[in-house]
Amino acid sequence: MSWHVTDLPSDTRIRGLSRFLFLATGGLMLVLPLISWGVWFVPSLFGLLDRGYPVPANGLGGGGLDWFIWPLRIGAAGISSIALAVTLYGLFGLRALFRSCAAGGYFTAEAVGGFRQFALASLVNAIWAPFAHTLLGVYLSVANPNVPNAVEISLGSQHFQAIGLAMLFFLVAHILAEGRKRHEELEYIL
Repeated sequence: MSWHVTDLPSDTRIRGLSRFLFLATGGLMLVLPLISWGVWFVPSLFGLLDRGYPVPANGLGGGGLDWFIWPLRIGAAGISSIALAVTLYGLFGLRALFRSCAAGGYFTAEAVGGFRQFALASLVNAIWAPFAHTLLGVYLSVANPNVPNAVEISLGSQHFQAIGLAMLFFLVAHILAEGRKRHEELEYIL
């Protein structure tokens, strides 16, 4: 018996979708750093000066950015890079899942491990998000002479939803791993 399923009628659709998602995930991995860093290096382009954009603790304060010098921008980008690195780690795992599925290996170690990696990254990012928001707010408000120093701690329903979704991903990863283990046992018996 093989791990690669090829005799199901839906296999062609699953493989095609997996190939598309593999490529789309790769594209996303290229664009995310540009957006994550571009927000801080070219804030006017991304609308950070508009009142509608939720900058932690109103850290940019609107108006001119003559105080927001390059070392400060690099620091803000560095704080944002923590979540970016965790996200890219998760996307590498998701890409491994899609690569394996595109080859027909739906329950391979690569597929299950890739999904576990994505679940872990989702959980870490969900837990890190409130801390990152607070850290960025303190960093920006202390550096900006136009706004008072502020500590903004935010823990809302969206954080709990993200943690719950990450836990759901862990459950699915555990189910996939258990299914893979049982499939191996059946293959060994046969």
